[in-house]
Amino acid sequence: MSHSFHLYQLQKIDTQLDQGAARILEIKTNIDGDRRVQDAQTLVDESLAGLKAAQAQLTKIEQETAAKRMKLEQSESSLYGGKVKIPKELQDLQHEVSSLKRIISGLEDQQLEAMMKVEEDQAKCESAGKHLVRIQGESASDHAVLAGENGMLAALMERLQIERAAIVNQVDSVFLEEYARLRKNKRGVAVATLSEDTCSACGSLITAAERQIARSPTQVSHCPSCGRFLYGG
Repeated sequence: MSHSFHLYQLQKIDTQLDQGAARILEIKTNIDGDRRVQDAQTLVDESLAGLKAAQAQLTKIEQETAAKRMKLEQSESSLYGGKVKIPKELQDLQHEVSSLKRIISGLEDQQLEAMMKVEEDQAKCESAGKHLVRIQGESASDHAVLAGENGMLAALMERLQIERAAIVNQVDSVFLEEYARLRKNKRGVAVATLSEDTCSACGSLITAAERQIARSPTQVSHCPSCGRFLYGG
């Protein structure tokens, strides 16, 4: 086989290796950058914090309401117990009882709102918890698929490296050095093929004489425009 053919085969393997390496990096980036579970957990944490705050507010209102009711009972006992005789004191007690009843009525409204807020936040917590479980399952499944693909790519690249080493042994070191330089300077593509009458890499027209050289089993041809090795098959 000619050096051109071996260089062409080497290019095909290196292209596959480049694609495999890029995909492996993409898989790692996708797995490492997957924040679905973290975001779902944050939602759970935030909803739990909201629920605790709502429960604390409800408890505070309940305690304040209970204290005001106890004070109301004491004031009504004093007012209607017959022990207070002085009109001014009785009038003050009446005002106090009326004031306490208004305060308790307002607190009861607040208590109802606080209870509704607790129920609402409990529902949010339940929803966030279910969402987290679903996301954990989806993420684990997706990561398993990516890990499986990563394993197959690793095995493929190992096999390609063995094939590459076998081909490299059949190519003159001068051509290998030029191949490496072209790969570096031509975005990974050092060998182009004839595509009808043009270079498959740059699209330049290849003359009949140049096409004949590119198809020769004994000569190594280059594209006169882009300088890549040219393989004519």
